[in-house]
Amino acid sequence: MDTQMFDSVIVWTILALGLFVYQKLTYFIVRLKTGHGNETVQAWGDTLERLISALPLLGLLGTIMGLLEAFTALANGEGLTATSALSEGISSALWTTQLGLVIAVPAWMLLSYMKNLSTREELANAIQPATAP
Repeated sequence: MDTQMFDSVIVWTILALGLFVYQKLTYFIVRLKTGHGNETVQAWGDTLERLISALPLLGLLGTIMGLLEAFTALANGEGLTATSALSEGISSALWTTQLGLVIAVPAWMLLSYMKNLSTREELANAIQPATAP
């Protein structure tokens, strides 16, 4: 892969946000699997959902920026240079879209799994009878 693909602020924002989201999801899934509480997971559930939803939108922003670059180069350039700049801009645009989706889709699946574990723990705690002193 060309290192030029990583020279965009949008790409680094998607990667940083994705890393943060996956770290939180992993942490909360491990906590739920080991039975160490559900309160924090519930508090973070909506926030994580919004952060994950931002990933494809950031990819779309990168797409718009890449296409603007491509068409600006086409408007300013002539001949083979313009064609090369156009292809580079379109490539950059598609890369950010793909990156946003590739990071978001598995995160949505992990979020669903985390919420399922959280619901199961809530039900298990509700079913258990209170212990007598």
